[in-house]
Amino acid sequence: MKNTNNLNSVRFYDNAETQKAVIFKENRGKSGVYRWTNKVNGKSYIGSSANLQRRLSQHYSLKNLKTQLKNGKSILSKALLKHGYSKFSLEILEYCDPLSVIKREQHYLDIYQPYYNILKIAGSPLGRKHTEETKTKIR
Repeated sequence: MKNTNNLNSVRFYDNAETQKAVIFKENRGKSGVYRWTNKVNGKSYIGSSANLQRRLSQHYSLKNLKTQLKNGKSILSKALLKHGYSKFSLEILEYCDPLSVIKREQHYLDIYQPYYNILKIAGSPLGRKHTEETKTKIR
């Protein structure tokens, strides 16, 4: 699969819709850092997980996307629902030890400064905005 973004990614999937089964198969039992890129506008999202297959399946879950959208927690969810998976590519930027995924994610956040990431510090809730309902529950 050709990587049109000139990144040194270890896996590149040009069409996240048609390659969904391959994505799950090739990332089973692996941990690492990934990047979704909107092929319409070039905007991207960077994430990481100690279990890539599970995390990526959450991105493919319509129920999860709608929940994230309802709670105002994910710009990426809104974009995936609006444009569809065929308009996104997915890259595995690197496979790494589960204990270093947050550090490696921060490395890529610093380099690419992705538009869809609400939080700019990997693994941190700093910058997250709570809904009024959540604020009431916290109080």
